[in-house]
Amino acid sequence: MIGNLMRRIRWYHFYFLLAIFNVVVIALTLRLHQQSVDWVRDLLSAEHQVDGRVKWLQQAQRFISELNAPGNNLFQADTAADYTRQQRLLAIASRNMDDVIRRATDFDFDVTRIASEVRRLEQEAANIFRIFEPLQTGGNSATRRAELIVAAGPAMARMDSHQHRALELIGMLSNQTNQARIDMIQRAEADIQHQFVAQSFVFAGIFLILVGVFVFGRRLQAADRLLTLERQRVKEAQRERLAAVGELCSSVAHGIRNPLAAIRSSAQLALEMGELDGDSRERIQDILDEGQRLGDRVTGLLSMARANADAFNEIDLTQIVEVGVKGLLPEMERRGLVVEMDVSDSPVLVQGDRARLEQAVVELLSNAMEHSPQDGTIQVRCQMDGQTAKVEIEDDGAGIPAPIRERVFDLFFTTKPTGTGIGLATVKRIARLHGGDVSLADVSGGGARFVIALPKASDLVRLKLTDDVAA
Repeated sequence: MIGNLMRRIRWYHFYFLLAIFNVVVIALTLRLHQQSVDWVRDLLSAEHQVDGRVKWLQQAQRFISELNAPGNNLFQADTAADYTRQQRLLAIASRNMDDVIRRATDFDFDVTRIASEVRRLEQEAANIFRIFEPLQTGGNSATRRAELIVAAGPAMARMDSHQHRALELIGMLSNQTNQARIDMIQRAEADIQHQFVAQSFVFAGIFLILVGVFVFGRRLQAADRLLTLERQRVKEAQRERLAAVGELCSSVAHGIRNPLAAIRSSAQLALEMGELDGDSRERIQDILDEGQRLGDRVTGLLSMARANADAFNEIDLTQIVEVGVKGLLPEMERRGLVVEMDVSDSPVLVQGDRARLEQAVVELLSNAMEHSPQDGTIQVRCQMDGQTAKVEIEDDGAGIPAPIRERVFDLFFTTKPTGTGIGLATVKRIARLHGGDVSLADVSGGGARFVIALPKASDLVRLKLTDDVAA
């Protein structure tokens, strides 16, 4: 029977077999093409979901700021019309915020803590409006307005604190959303690579369907271009957010420097024109010195991210410690604290930035002062330990519990109700910038001891030269 079949087959019959083979290959090609289209559609759908989350986060941030603004604006309000206008703006912002919180479920966001902070913010805003209710009657004297402002100050501070915490929680959600987007893009890139390899194996032996391979490759190229454009858009969004942070920092610095300049100008005028005794002149000079130091600190914080060791000079740490103690000594004496200093008689030289090292020492001294009991003792040491310069600041307070010792240098971590969690993190940043580190040492009998360890001047210079030669 096979022989009869073979005798019936002619050369052109192979075209029928080839046609059947081509139909199978085309069907396979169309199936793969449909899968790619579905994959791109799912990717775009996921991206649309992420975009919705980003827009929700932006709206939440904006409405929280709008919810906080009327209460703050009341401090400049003079008339009943101003009071009514701010009250209306608060009501609008509250409705907008309620709508945003309701829509959080559309994006699988857990906003329980954010909603709690928003409710507390609204309560404090309502307290501020109750305090300023006399504005509705008109005819308020400057003295009466000053009394209202003083009375509303604590509520405003609490309101700002709740706003900060709500924005911080939203920032955490924003980071999670950005990470989800990055993961999605990485998975998409991996999927594209996997599909490309698999399809290359499928079409490697199919010479007669090059056109199908070409069309499919063009589809993949289009998907890759789409992803490239999306990555560029994400990078642009990140640059815009960084620019916004920079503008915020500049705004904060401007807001601090203007009143600071006015304070220093008034103090300078009083020093030059006033008939003052020696003690008063010394106090006013302290105001000028501390104002200058605060201005330098604001400038230093803004430039911290761009800091490098190129502008370092040789500095004596003993002078840094003495300046820091002298600046805080009046406040320590007011609290009944005793300062015991053990400072090297010979210079303790390091390569560094004087303003930032002074800032680190002052931060640790302030921290020790705040945690010391009444009539307590603060021990300050500055010595050269072999090849390492050390500054040690120890208090006899309650100490730091073991569960949180590993977190005290984390940014924004604080155990104080009014703390910011920036001070110790800044100290660690400054120490590492100078090639050293800061640590929390054990203290027998309670208290806490912070140790800043820096390489001596010659070691840091040699380390820098070695890095330059290697580069």
